[in-house]
Amino acid sequence: MESNLTRIEISEKVIQLFVDIVGFIDRSQVTEQTDFIHDFEIIDDDLTCFVMQIKWQFDLRATQEDWNGITTIKQIVDLIVQHQ
Repeated sequence: MESNLTRIEISEKVIQLFVDIVGFIDRSQVTEQTDFIHDFEIIDDDLTCFVMQIKWQFDLRATQEDWNGITTIKQIVDLIVQHQ
């Protein structure tokens, strides 16, 4: 995991990964409050790729239980911060 990142830096990186992976969303449309399931019609493959990139980029070792119910960028950032 990249250590010493601030919460803001983590948030920006997560948002940029989301925008890059999904491909059809403009960065200005995404905030921490973005619900990636309901705000955008994201297909399962893109969502899986996004989660895998989050795990890889941040060396995140969260359990499946930790991921249950996560639907927003903020929740992902909180999970990363919690596991730093």
